[in-house]
Amino acid sequence: MNKLSAEKFLQAVEICKSLETVLTQRSTLPCAAIQLLCEVAREPRDLLDLCHQYHSQIEPALTAIANYAASVDNWQAGDCPFGVKDHCNILHFLLNVHTKKFEFFRGRETFTPEVICEFLNDWQGIDLAPLVLVGVV
Repeated sequence: MNKLSAEKFLQAVEICKSLETVLTQRSTLPCAAIQLLCEVAREPRDLLDLCHQYHSQIEPALTAIANYAASVDNWQAGDCPFGVKDHCNILHFLLNVHTKKFEFFRGRETFTPEVICEFLNDWQGIDLAPLVLVGVV
């Protein structure tokens, strides 16, 4: 893993934590964090290793993601497909590849780990399925 991957990962985690400052507002921050995490996930093992390495920093980011998702509608914002609640689903997924404890804030029936893996593969060419789908019920 290179230093740049770790920097991008930590920048994405900080962006997620900052969601607490934009509760109830349309924001491009979730999309920006997704784009950084996708850059890291081009090497799926790097994403997994960084999630393990920085698990204590991830926890407050996950709380901020959940709080933000609970406070907004599914507005379009940023260059990422879908709306901001959906972006929160994707962020939560990306930051939990090491635990496989996925939470979905919208579309629980349609947003599944399999669907997100397929989306990321189609959208960014990232195949996280081998990391997260083994043993996911």
